[in-house]
Order: sequence, then C-alpha cells, then structure tokens
Amino acid sequence: MNETNKNLLKTIGPGLLFASSAIGTSHLVLSTRAGAHHGLIFFWIILAVLLLKYPIYEFGPRYAVATGQSLVKGYKAQGNWAVYLFIAVIFLNMFSVTGAIGAVTAGLLKTMLGISLSMPIMVGIVIAITVGLLLWGGYSALDLFIKILSVVLLITVSIAFFAVLVKGQVTPIENFQAPSLLEGTGLALLVSLIGWMPAGMEASTMNSIWVVEKMRTTNYRPSLKESLFDFNLGFIFAAILSIMFLTIGAFTVYGSGQLLEGNSTQFTTKLLGVFTTNLGPWSYWIIAIAALGTIYGTLITVMDAFTRSFVRGILVLGKDPINEEEKQAALTKYYKILLPIIAIGGFSLFYFSATSMVKILEFATIIGFLTAPIIAFLNIRAITSDAIPVAYRPSKSMIGLAYLGLVASLLFAFYYLSTLV
Repeated sequence: MNETNKNLLKTIGPGLLFASSAIGTSHLVLSTRAGAHHGLIFFWIILAVLLLKYPIYEFGPRYAVATGQSLVKGYKAQGNWAVYLFIAVIFLNMFSVTGAIGAVTAGLLKTMLGISLSMPIMVGIVIAITVGLLLWGGYSALDLFIKILSVVLLITVSIAFFAVLVKGQVTPIENFQAPSLLEGTGLALLVSLIGWMPAGMEASTMNSIWVVEKMRTTNYRPSLKESLFDFNLGFIFAAILSIMFLTIGAFTVYGSGQLLEGNSTQFTTKLLGVFTTNLGPWSYWIIAIAALGTIYGTLITVMDAFTRSFVRGILVLGKDPINEEEKQAALTKYYKILLPIIAIGGFSLFYFSATSMVKILEFATIIGFLTAPIIAFLNIRAITSDAIPVAYRPSKSMIGLAYLGLVASLLFAFYYLSTLV
C-alpha cells in the first residue's frame, strides 16, 4: 500500500460518523415516511436540500483541517454570544433526539426478538448500554464500530432497495388521494425532513470535532483534499441511502392508504410488517438488521456528538488550558459527567411522552429546522474569517451557495412560523 492510500485510511472516519448521525432519523424514519405518505415528489425536495445545505456541512471539516481546531473555536473567535447560541441549539436538541432515537431502537429490538420487557425498561437498557460503550471505548472504538456498521448497512439496505424495485410499486387503492404537503401533518413532515436532511445543521460542528479527535488519536493531520474526500464519502453515502429509503417507502406504502405513525413499538411493527407483506417473509431479517443498524448507529453517534459539542462549548467559554494534556483531561472529565446526564434526560423525556414517539421526533427535527440558520450563519462567518489561510478558503461560488441556502432556510422558516399564527 502506497503512502497516499495509507494517509487516506488514517483520514477516513469522521465523514462516516457524520453519515451515521444522519441516517437513523432523517432516513429510516423521515425519508421512509415521506415516500410512504407523499411518494417520490420528495426526491426533488431531498436533492434541493442536499445541494443548498452541502457547503454549510463542508465548512466543518474544512475549518478543522485548516486551523487544527473545531468550529466551536471559530464561534468563540466571533464572541461569547456565538458560543452561547450554539450551546442553546445543542441543549434544545440533545434530550429529545436521544429519547426519540432510543425509543425507536428499543422498539425494533422488542419487535425483532419478541422481548416481553416493557418499553421503558427496554429504552433504559439500550441507552445505558450505549453510555457504557462510549465510556469504555472512546472515539477510537466508535470510529471502528461505525466503519463496520456502514458496510453492513450498505449491503442490507441495497438488498431491500433492489428487491423493492423488482417487486414494483404497490397498487393504489381506489380514489386514493395523498395528504396535503403544505399544511397539517404533511407540512410538519416536510419541515422535519428539511431540518434533518441529511442531518441537523449542528452536525457540521460535530463533524469538525470528530476531525480534531481523529487527528489527535492518529497523530496525523490530513491535507484539505484528504479531509474533504472523507467528508464527501460520508455525505454521498448519506445521500444515496436517503433516496433508497424514500423509494422503499414510496414503493411499499404510498397509495395503500396506510400511514407509518404511532408510538415506538407501533411504528416499528408497521414498518417491518409492510416490508414482509410486500416482499415476503424472507425479507424480514434483512430489513430488521438494516433498520436496527441504521437507528442504533445514529443513537451512539449523536450521544457522543451532543456530549462532545456541549462540553467543548462550555470549556471554550472559560480560561484556556495551559497545555494540550490539561485540555484533554478537562474534556474527558466533563464528557464522563455529561454523557450520563444526556442519557437520563433523553430517557425521562421518552418516559413521559412514550405514546407519541413520532411527535417527539417531529418536535426535535422542527427545532433543528428552525435553529439551522443560526448554525449556518456562524459557520459562514467562521470559514470566511482571517483565521483561515487563503489555501483553505472555499471558492466564491461555494460561499454564494452557502448564502443562498441560508436565505432559503430563513424564508421557509418564516413561512412555517406564519402557518402557526
């Protein structure tokens, strides 16, 4: 293996973590529901969203490799107000996302294995195991786990996707009419998917943190080209899977009159039932493994990401550590304190809202949609600052596309809020 390939292997990881943080919520749940309820019209919506949001996400690894620091430092350079805004965005999302994704994971396990334990116990076990894995293995174990999981996902989801294409689209029932896309539940689903396609906007900051962690654990600082290769690999992986899940939902449910709704157990039972009814019993474990891998990969990555992001946000507001060893000691200490707090908060939110898992998820993704312009604005300011060497700065067209995405997200946010008044 030549030196170039060795360096690429040292670099690959953060991009797949970015993809994994995305595909559970926006793909398995939202993309599948979008296709099931509204058909392939969402194909064009997803492509437009991916294009307009791409630069904002790309600024995460670009900033990290250019400065050796995460975007949180870039926010600090803009003033404490920027860090406080970022922390507020993380706080608004971390409990609801953890609770909702933990519930879907537990629901899948309960349905797949026929476990008789109650949902609160199942959710508690899943979240507790995740906390244990993160505390025990750290970033290196997470990095390896996600690489293995990505291969499994690509194989299982591809099998399901091509099986659905061969089977063909379900025959619509008589007088079928799709629900409206710009009002009621249709608008809520549209806003949710836009907010978390391919992930919440704060994933750009999380990605920059993972890049910094990767550089620290491998003791290798990649070139801009290598870092962007890793990011683009993850982004394309997430984009392809989103279209696959959308198509699966559209071909197996759209036109049948069924809706993928309910609490975590009901949702997962319907999801697996739809596939086995349309494709046959042979598909059950293929779909189940794909779904479980998708959703659990998201749970473990977002719990790690929310914790790292919040801790770095808090620490950057204080006095800078004397040296790198002191900095890492502080990060590790507070990571171990905050991770269980996020776990308990996520479990508690699920426990008191267990009958409406989809509603919790919609709440989290709508909050992500409404707060996305904040992160986008901070990222643009960070990547265009004097801290970025000329060789690492994005092109004018990339900056222009980022501003276009920012304006589009603001305008649609105002439209959505106007429908609530």
